[in-house]
Amino acid sequence: MKSPVYTLNLSAAQRSVLEWLTAQGAVFELITADVEEIAHDCGTSTSTVYDALARLETLRLVENPDPTRYRINPRYFFASNPEIRRLVAEALEAPEVTPDARAEAPRKVGNVDARRRRTIKAVRDEE
Repeated sequence: MKSPVYTLNLSAAQRSVLEWLTAQGAVFELITADVEEIAHDCGTSTSTVYDALARLETLRLVENPDPTRYRINPRYFFASNPEIRRLVAEALEAPEVTPDARAEAPRKVGNVDARRRRTIKAVRDEE
């Protein structure tokens, strides 16, 4: 991201729409979003939401491949959340987990679990 988000002079409506999209999971995948629902949840008009989305798309903070689906630019999200970016970077650099012989063996069932599976309980008649 060339310029920090705070230098983009985002309006309150634009920030609200970004926050709404984030809360709905648009960081992880394309989501279907209804402009009227966004407007209702953000306490603003639909025209304000349309304007906010248009500016966010122009700034490339939000991707909009078709009229009703949106996704937040991951670069924006990680720029706004450096602690999460650090955790992801550490996870990508960490060594892979390798299973040992015990992990590949069948699961051992304890005595209590084995007894529980063999016991048949009577069912009361509802007469």
